[in-house]
Amino acid sequence: MKAFLKFIDERVWNSVEYEWEKPTTLVSEWQTSQKEVATLNSKAMNAIFNAVSMKEFKRISNVEVAHTVWNILQTVHEGTKAVKINKLQQLTTKFESIKISNDEFFDEFYAKLNDIVNFASNLGEIYDQPKIVRKILRSLNEDFRPKVTVITKSKDVDSIPIDELVGSL
Repeated sequence: MKAFLKFIDERVWNSVEYEWEKPTTLVSEWQTSQKEVATLNSKAMNAIFNAVSMKEFKRISNVEVAHTVWNILQTVHEGTKAVKINKLQQLTTKFESIKISNDEFFDEFYAKLNDIVNFASNLGEIYDQPKIVRKILRSLNEDFRPKVTVITKSKDVDSIPIDELVGSL
């Protein structure tokens, strides 16, 4: 959603990120800059309203400020700060403990790992490429040992792009 709002106009995203206060004067008395900021807020609201489910729309339909709508949706989807921290701890545990099982294809394992990384990213925890590459190499079973050995002996593990590693495996 953030990318979509930025695509509309970087200033539309700014209207979500920074709270807009509706002027107390009549619309006909607003200055040009006030009208422009109000328009950006309206564009953000329109985009968000069109992107959410009917259940979410009912939650936010009476709100006039995009920043407030965004905060409501963040709390609903991410939870409070304590809930967010708890979710991040669970994802960290999953990230640390995930391993490919003997009857699992690499693509299935990588999809699960990628889900963990993406969920963590959505909550603000970013795993850098070297950490993910090292995690993949540590998580593979004995069937992959020859490939892992070749990769670790021939390349700098910290500079291997993830997509190149995945392609090699």
